Amino acid sequence: MMSKIQKLLFVALIALAGCKKPTDNLKVVVDTDIIKYTALIQVTDAANGVSAPANATLTVSGADANDIYEISGKKQFKLTNGIITIGPDPDAAPTADKTASCNIQISAPGYNTTTKSVTFTADQKQQIINVSMVKTGGTVTAPPVSKPQPVYESVSLNFTGTCASRKDVEIRPSMYLFYRETGTNAAYQYLGYMEKGSITVTTLQKGKTYDFQLIYGGKSYTQTQLIDETNYDVKVDMGDACKDF
Repeated sequence: MMSKIQKLLFVALIALAGCKKPTDNLKVVVDTDIIKYTALIQVTDAANGVSAPANATLTVSGADANDIYEISGKKQFKLTNGIITIGPDPDAAPTADKTASCNIQISAPGYNTTTKSVTFTADQKQQIINVSMVKTGGTVTAPPVSKPQPVYESVSLNFTGTCASRKDVEIRPSMYLFYRETGTNAAYQYLGYMEKGSITVTTLQKGKTYDFQLIYGGKSYTQTQLIDETNYDVKVDMGDACKDF
């Protein structure tokens, strides 16, 4: 059954230009920004700071656990490549007088279970929670030093999610975006947060091709794009993500 949050994702019906009848060629445009306050959870192996432990699971508990959802509006907290985005129900969003909080517990075979507290406040709409998992019997070491990201000319990306099964639906994703250079097989890196599908960055080099990744509803969606201009409209096949709309 569709949850309250999923029902709220219906935010616009846009008639395509040139329609002869009001019912012809209607597009349902779904914004995924109903959950306004989000936390990106990134789980990595403490030994290398990159690869997520295999078969890691996440559970949510604490004072406001009943109000916490995955950004698709579901109560299924599945880590995908060690990544998930969670946030409070709009009715439980933080205010100047009240925060929303929960505890996340991550477990994986061969690793020590790790618990962290997540607090949502009215003055911070996005946050990143890094969770480093230590192998059983291992020792906690300093995390690997991350190299500073290069700075290039600004590039604007405008993402639209599509589904082959629902030609009448388009998704404007408000979520965290990851990237890697195509052909490197490197781990995806965090690129930034896109609002209603739009993001402008300075970390993409002209002449190179990149793979972009979205994590939504426990699934990974990717698209490849050559960067040789400063503005792109990028279509992402989001599989069956439209089935609930």
